[in-house]
Amino acid sequence: MKAELWDILQNGRVESITGNVPGTISIEISLSYLRQQFPNDGSGFRVDLSHCSAFEYRENKDSPRSDFYPIAAASPESVREEYAQEPVTINFITGTLTASYAQAHLFLDSGALVSFTELAAANQAYWNEWKARTKQD
Repeated sequence: MKAELWDILQNGRVESITGNVPGTISIEISLSYLRQQFPNDGSGFRVDLSHCSAFEYRENKDSPRSDFYPIAAASPESVREEYAQEPVTINFITGTLTASYAQAHLFLDSGALVSFTELAAANQAYWNEWKARTKQD
C-alpha cells in the first residue's frame, strides 16, 4: 500500500508536519478535489506514519533536513514516487523526501479514519468523472 497511497496523494501539497523520529509523524496534505469526494466540508487529509525511523527532506541543492517546520514551510508538491521496500522516496518539485515507517494511517482533515480502499475508490470516481467531463467539451 505504501506506493499506491503516495501515488494517489501525489497532487497534494504538504501543509504541516508534526511528530518525532523515532515515533509517529503526522503529515497534513491539502488535496481538495479528492477530499470533496468524501462527506462534509474539508480540504485535505492527514497521514500518520507509525514507527517512523527516518524522515528527511533535501531541497534540490541543499543538505538534508530532518526538522519539520522548514519542510512544511516550503509547502512541497509531490511529482513522483520511487519505491524500493524501504525507504520510500517522494520526489517534489523542490526536493526529495525520504521516509522509513511501518504503516501509514489515513484520516480526513475532520479526523475521520479513511481506509485505503475508500481512498482508492474516491480517487477512481474523481478521475472517471473528470474523463467524462473532458470528453463532453
